Amino acid sequence: MNNDIEKIIKDGTLAPSGENCQPWKFSVSGDRISIYNLPEADRSLYNSKQKGSYIAHGALIENIALSAARYGYDAAVELFPTPAVPNLVSVITLKKATPKIDPLYQYLEKRCTNRKDFSGKKLSTEQKNALIAAARETGFGELRLIDDAPSLAKLAPALAVNDRLIFENKLLHDFFYGHILWKDEEQDKAGGFYIKTLEFLPHQLKGVQMMKKWPVLKIMNKIAGVSKMIAKENAAKYAASGTLGAIVVNGDASKDFVNAGRAVARVWLRAASLGLSVHPCTGVVFFNEQIKDGGAANFSEAQRLMIDEAYKQIVSVFGAEGKTIPMLWRLGFADAPTARSMRMPPVITHE
Repeated sequence: MNNDIEKIIKDGTLAPSGENCQPWKFSVSGDRISIYNLPEADRSLYNSKQKGSYIAHGALIENIALSAARYGYDAAVELFPTPAVPNLVSVITLKKATPKIDPLYQYLEKRCTNRKDFSGKKLSTEQKNALIAAARETGFGELRLIDDAPSLAKLAPALAVNDRLIFENKLLHDFFYGHILWKDEEQDKAGGFYIKTLEFLPHQLKGVQMMKKWPVLKIMNKIAGVSKMIAKENAAKYAASGTLGAIVVNGDASKDFVNAGRAVARVWLRAASLGLSVHPCTGVVFFNEQIKDGGAANFSEAQRLMIDEAYKQIVSVFGAEGKTIPMLWRLGFADAPTARSMRMPPVITHE
């Protein structure tokens, strides 16, 4: 069984995670896989109370369940089984069964983020229904899709608040630049944005390199309003994407974010099966969680107001009042991404 388990875990780690931080490690004992969160993997403002990492763990669990079925096992999942060990996110017990290959299994390696410009073409009714059904299959979240021009026009600038704040908030700026992997040979590091995956055009890349120095950026903002220009440009990009989608769930507990991650994984895999491009745009939602959880001091008063207004706009357009939005995406059609982030070999201990 150990050989199968290692294959299953490796398939699991093809799951998405914030800035590709891969915040997990594994312990195997017989037919049980214990999965631990690594808080040190992501201490950014995007990961208040590890909620972003919990979404990644949910995607990991969904991948593991798909892989387990492929190798002939049922996977029984228990979340946060030992309160005294808070970093123990889940224990998965495998039981021998008839192999069953879910059609989505083959897309585990094909699923990726695509930050290129989308064509603006709308999803077909069949594609929309397939994505919505994928979320419902997990029983853990609902996918809502927006593609009408007035709603996109409202959502786009709200999503672009994230892009503006990266170049106005020093904590976000330093995090962003501290996690860019500028060279091909740096790709073997977890927790970073490989520069080619960010899809900057040549003239944009020169500007990004200049703005690495915070004092220079402050001057550029003062003289030319660079951060506002970036937000305006990206808002136009979001509005022209064709479709924006959100996973909506009822709760806000750690388990809710893990379970939402399972819906995130399944929708993303279904999108890959349909030949669709996907780009997460969840920054503002995570900032709202940060402020709600006591991290307001990480933002200026003006920035907090900006986040609040943007978040309310997102909630209003998606009709998510009183609910939680763990994930927002651009969904549509684009050329293949220039590059993909690498996965680290999983850290597995055997008891």
